[in-house]
Amino acid sequence: MTRLKVTLALTAVVCVLGAGVVSAQFMAADLIYVPAVAHSEGANGSVWKTDVTITNVDSTPVDVGIFFVPSGRDDHSNFLAGRDDALGGSEDQGFGFVNDALSNIPPGGTVTLPDIVGQYWYPKFGVSASNGALVVFSWESGTLDNDGNRTYRNVVVTTRTYNSTKIKIEDPDNAGQFIEKDATFGQTLPGVPWYNLADASIKNDQRDLSYEVLPGGQENDTYRYNVGIFNTSDLQTSIAVVIQPFDATGHQLTDDNGVALAKTLLLPPLAHVQLYRILQTSFNLTNAKDILLRISFVNWTTLGTAPVPTFTCYGSLIDNRSNDPTTILPSFGYPYDIDKVWKVPSGTASATAESISRWGFPQRGGVSRRPVRMPPR
Repeated sequence: MTRLKVTLALTAVVCVLGAGVVSAQFMAADLIYVPAVAHSEGANGSVWKTDVTITNVDSTPVDVGIFFVPSGRDDHSNFLAGRDDALGGSEDQGFGFVNDALSNIPPGGTVTLPDIVGQYWYPKFGVSASNGALVVFSWESGTLDNDGNRTYRNVVVTTRTYNSTKIKIEDPDNAGQFIEKDATFGQTLPGVPWYNLADASIKNDQRDLSYEVLPGGQENDTYRYNVGIFNTSDLQTSIAVVIQPFDATGHQLTDDNGVALAKTLLLPPLAHVQLYRILQTSFNLTNAKDILLRISFVNWTTLGTAPVPTFTCYGSLIDNRSNDPTTILPSFGYPYDIDKVWKVPSGTASATAESISRWGFPQRGGVSRRPVRMPPR
């Protein structure tokens, strides 16, 4: 386990790398969802593992707690009912798994956790913990109470999920001959801050943030395409979502009878699903390219008094020959509204920053749309 010191620039920069441009994104938060992690065997002989990297981008030392949620369409709210099966930096805080690197991470400090599922949850839960997702909480060091209250501090979470394989390279001692070396092919999947989740409540005349799109799907002899969805709602809310495929011309695909193709999923609290070879298995598309998938709320039900129905999703396009994956990140169908994010909406001159949501709309249920809170000890 290593903790690397990094220098953080507090100004926005644009880095030009060759012909490409890297632009800044809003990824820092005190509550972050990692949509997919693995310690499992996959198709075509692939073996997948996930490394997680956490960086403290705040101004004070932070502690971090990580909760694993296994894949499956079951109610997994019990995984956030307590800390017994969670990973944290101190046993004194009630965490069942402990890595002291997650305690007192300095400003600008970074912690990397290799093969996180294989190190912690797979040995306890076995194959039922082969795939899943993570919920990551961060707080100012020393402020976590037994009841789960904490002083919010921000981190950035990134992951690399990779396949172990062999490659042939030229033998440096024997020209013209080749030897095998261990290697990996991998993809980066960033953690999703709570304020970037698809939200069923944000749908009005100005914008609709109750759906996300995944562009660029393919499935044929060369590629297979997997899609995952994570119900990130509060622990008492179930959701129904529909997946709809559109072709390169923007038309929704239909079956032989002209009926629009669609797949509906019912997801209990904290349910996590990954649909393997989704275009073939869900829509019978065996030679498809340039497919856009729209994932939308159908409805939601709750037993709670302040529901926060949300989800996040992802795509993974995998080369069938090399098992090299490419991440396809979701997008809202609307641009980031700078004016509404940074300015108080007209007619609400008395509104405070805390009463305005990330999109400029009053928040339901108080000052926060965070779906879940840190569990009590």
